[in-house]
Amino acid sequence: MKSDRLLERFLKYIACDSESRYEKEFCEMVEADLKLIGFTIYRDEVGPACGSNGWNIFATLPGVGEPILFSAHMDTVSPGNGIKPVIKDGVIYSSGDTILGADDKSGIAAILEAVQSTLEEGVEHRPVEVLFSVCEELGLLGAKNADYSRIKSKEAVVLDSGKNGSIVNQAPANTHLYITINGKSAHAGVAPHEGIHALKAAAKAISQIDCGFVDDFTVMNVANLLSPGKTNVVPDSATFDMEIRSFKKELLEEHIASVEKRVKAACEEFGATYKIVREDVFDALHVPEDRPILKRLLDVYEKLGVNVTVEKTYGGCDATCLFNNGIDALNVGTGMADAHSLNEHITIKDLENTTLAMKLIIRAD
Repeated sequence: MKSDRLLERFLKYIACDSESRYEKEFCEMVEADLKLIGFTIYRDEVGPACGSNGWNIFATLPGVGEPILFSAHMDTVSPGNGIKPVIKDGVIYSSGDTILGADDKSGIAAILEAVQSTLEEGVEHRPVEVLFSVCEELGLLGAKNADYSRIKSKEAVVLDSGKNGSIVNQAPANTHLYITINGKSAHAGVAPHEGIHALKAAAKAISQIDCGFVDDFTVMNVANLLSPGKTNVVPDSATFDMEIRSFKKELLEEHIASVEKRVKAACEEFGATYKIVREDVFDALHVPEDRPILKRLLDVYEKLGVNVTVEKTYGGCDATCLFNNGIDALNVGTGMADAHSLNEHITIKDLENTTLAMKLIIRAD
């Protein structure tokens, strides 16, 4: 591994603007680097489906044995344009008015350096596939729309988590509910008794719905309560949205039923009607600890002397989409810290350790 090249690549990547939906320039930069290393490139044109000017990058490199897939996302959150890195005492920060972009360009830099240095050392390696996605920060859009027919790997490492040595093997199923309550308009000053107050029915329903961690396996949230109109008119329509994440399918269904029960009761109290549209965003991720890819990662980190934790997270990442398409996908930490904030940072040492771990993962032994 060439530490100077790794750092130079990472700094080059974060200097290339790629906020969600505007990844084109960075897509072109990553493609050029992959081609120089020796990858065969395929553009997965998901841009129109995601509202992006970029595309997913799928690339392959021949090797020996069973293939391994590496994945990371190319987009960043805002403010992510004009990033100016500052290095102090072995830690890379932004200048303080933008995010750093270690989420997730630290993953991409580590993957490419791991493969390139492995080839330069002449070490026998597994066939390598990479999937770099767009619009991950907007709800895993690139990975959700990816062409999985090209992927041969049954194991994947996604580099999109925090602490170096963390292995995320569980993430919840995620369901969105879009709720509309219909009432009846009337003049609020002259004949309010003739109206059916949709907004009050919605407010009553929301007041009865639990939010936050509602049990040991489930988290729920309500957002986007809307009922636009004039103050002299009884609102005849109100809408609000919900998100429910649960590690257990049966609990997810129980909470959805409970939400509908409360909405129905509130509507009956005020004489309103309702409609609930359900969107199952993705199923749960659960790679058991006896799976070979997890055992191999544990062994790799042990060899490097890195403390390992196997964790579950309520957050989403592309690993869930890979798993839902038949791939044992684990999300590992690159060392990024305070992601999505102006204090985002990563140590050079963690960047190096992540690269070394990926080098050991792709070895053919």
